[in-house]
Amino acid sequence: MSYSTPINNVPANSDSPMRYASFQHRLGAAALDTVLMVVTFGIGWLVWALILWNEGQTPAKKILKLRTYSFESGTVATWGHMSVREFLIPLAVGIVSYIPYIGWAISIAWIVLEIVFYFTKGQRSFTDHWAKTAIINEA
Repeated sequence: MSYSTPINNVPANSDSPMRYASFQHRLGAAALDTVLMVVTFGIGWLVWALILWNEGQTPAKKILKLRTYSFESGTVATWGHMSVREFLIPLAVGIVSYIPYIGWAISIAWIVLEIVFYFTKGQRSFTDHWAKTAIINEA
């Protein structure tokens, strides 16, 4: 497995370089979060997520040993970073996607941007760039 360039301001003397989460890991985390939401009727997942946001994780990221880091400082994402990344950005996209006649195009454009950014911008999605975060594989 190849190692990506470490995120900004990460100490050079750390034991092992940080690896960005692969597309498969991120897709798996999204699918697992969805399954956990359905199984817990959303309530259990939400409570678990709100607790884990302070550690830069969601329930699926915790299970898959992924963590969200602040791209600028190289530290674990704060609860505020996670709330923007996991709640406010998807909420904004969701609201905009309800615009009559063009909402479906905006939703499709968002999905395409997420994928294109991931494969062209150093394994960071559009959401990562917008929230100034990076998903790191700690396994």
